[in-house]
Amino acid sequence: MTGFTPAERLRGVEPSAIRRFFERAPAGSINLGLGEPDLPTPDCVKRAAVTAIETERNGYTSHAGLSALREHVAAQYPAVKDGGAVVITAGTEEALYLALMTLVEDGDEVLLPDPGFVAYPAIARLAGATPVFYRLPADRDFAFDPDAFRRCLSPRTKAVVCGSPANPTGRVLTEADLAAMADALRDTTVRVIADEVYRELYFGDARPPSLSDFYPRTLVAGGLSKSMSMTGWRLGWLCGEEPVVAAARLLHGYVTTCASTISQKAALAAFSDEGAQARAAARGIFRARRDRLITLLADAGLRAVVPEGAFYAMVDVRRWGPSFDVAETMLRHGVITVPGSAFGAQGEGFLRVSFCLDDAGLGEGVRRMSQALAA
Repeated sequence: MTGFTPAERLRGVEPSAIRRFFERAPAGSINLGLGEPDLPTPDCVKRAAVTAIETERNGYTSHAGLSALREHVAAQYPAVKDGGAVVITAGTEEALYLALMTLVEDGDEVLLPDPGFVAYPAIARLAGATPVFYRLPADRDFAFDPDAFRRCLSPRTKAVVCGSPANPTGRVLTEADLAAMADALRDTTVRVIADEVYRELYFGDARPPSLSDFYPRTLVAGGLSKSMSMTGWRLGWLCGEEPVVAAARLLHGYVTTCASTISQKAALAAFSDEGAQARAAARGIFRARRDRLITLLADAGLRAVVPEGAFYAMVDVRRWGPSFDVAETMLRHGVITVPGSAFGAQGEGFLRVSFCLDDAGLGEGVRRMSQALAA
């Protein structure tokens, strides 16, 4: 048999450190690694899915998705509602893939946050672009730095990716941050892809602002995986400028045809009053867990950057050595974490810890972390 060499575009693309640590974990490990909510999918969504399965025909929808669902999504973003477009995708990662594959070509640069979600540079490279990283400085608790962002812009910059609330840091871009980013890009033709999949999981008094309210050339990637505990339902969206979304929709038609019809019909319930109540309840649970985790870590002598959204905290382990080595030590003591270096140079010296566990799980997880560091 002849050997196999993958296509050039796949060379250097490897499974993420998140998955590698998860799959190597010994039996009985406490999982503080994966970003998957442990709460059940809300009853209103499950009932809508059952009704669709039992009483309706569930063939293909249009490539763009159910019109009623697209209208609900557009209503979340005034700039989209007033002349943009929406395509329903198989999760938010497909939306990110469609956006970058539509926007960039060989030789283009894509600005990505450091630290940032592990899929961003992989997708950018698959699209033929060169990732360029703008620093969210660790010494400022990963806050947005407008000056560092401006310095990364060049004539080759074609697109920017930002996330708020952010994975892995849980930080939220303020109105001042978004205005500064928009101002830096105002005289360019650069498009921004705003990853807002965690936008409904916030711990302040109000939902975080969307970059689409500040910068007209914004594409929003979002979905229900995190806020409605629908990770396996694969339901996301891409919305923004109509010509760009139309091109992305063309690619989507060949990649996916359409998102799951049953998931789309079930997702309509997420925009009902009962769905809103379920989101609010989930926010309350994760806010309480965040506070519990920060207290547990402090009692164990560990400092974490307090997240303003999502369900991750970046825990400072710099005095114990490189984050990869520390995460390996954690794994040997039966607790899964993710080394901050997996998310970029600014994440080095930190561990991303997820609080998708109940109080007992969080308590046992931090106990094992303390045991590992003591060893």
